[in-house]
Amino acid sequence: MEALKEKHLLKKGMHSTSTAEAKVVHLENRIEEMDQSLRYAGKLQQAILPHEDIFRNVFTDAFVFYEPKDFVGGDFYWIYEFENDVYIAVGDCTGHGVPGALITIAGNTILRQTIRTKGVSNPAKIMKILDHELSSLFNDNLTSGVHQDGMDIVFCKFNLESMQAQFCSAGRPLVLVRSGNLIEFKKSSFAIGYEVFGRKKYFETTPIKLKKGDQFYLFSDGYTDQFGGDNVKKFNRKRFRNLLQSISELKMTKQKEEIIHSFRNWKGIQEQIDDVTLLGVRI
Repeated sequence: MEALKEKHLLKKGMHSTSTAEAKVVHLENRIEEMDQSLRYAGKLQQAILPHEDIFRNVFTDAFVFYEPKDFVGGDFYWIYEFENDVYIAVGDCTGHGVPGALITIAGNTILRQTIRTKGVSNPAKIMKILDHELSSLFNDNLTSGVHQDGMDIVFCKFNLESMQAQFCSAGRPLVLVRSGNLIEFKKSSFAIGYEVFGRKKYFETTPIKLKKGDQFYLFSDGYTDQFGGDNVKKFNRKRFRNLLQSISELKMTKQKEEIIHSFRNWKGIQEQIDDVTLLGVRI
């Protein structure tokens, strides 16, 4: 009788073990499927983003440093030529990964349609439309509450024939290096998409008279916010401005190398905390 009990318990244990192993295999397969899906989504997002050569074909020289934290990212960079104007932008969307990536695609599409279909060319007006369209996209079908999704974006318009430019900030600054001197156009307090209760959003277009050799830098906050160094601190804006100023005499391709080297050297063994995007163009 005791032998029968032991045999029954043994079979029960073997059954439990095989069930647990099957669950582990199932979970491993699901993780692998999700991993492959994210990798493919990252490739699709990369295909949507403009190639670095497009910027080089428009401007005297240019570079793009884009390094998402995950397979897909919440940053995007953008360029669009329409009539005699060139529009460029860098956006930093809510979060990173899949949620951020979805907002980047929406922002990319709205910007293009606003200029091409609606014929709007003033940067501040384009930002106002982007703000309205993105807010409507996330909130019109809600039965209650408000989605606080959106983006910070720096947006520029260039006319290289008249040597005139316009800039509009929606939560991100613009850096210009001219003859070795760094000029920072401050960020606005209003971002795109987020609800600002009790305050009316206001976006402003700033004109810029271009000079040959001007270098413009558009960027998300991933670079400056990265922790690293000997004391594990943020790279910070001051160190970032000093870096851009110190490499301004180099060609853009060499600048990119220095920027990547500086970032990875600073980060060291620390985990990357956010998506990183830095776009540089020379007039």
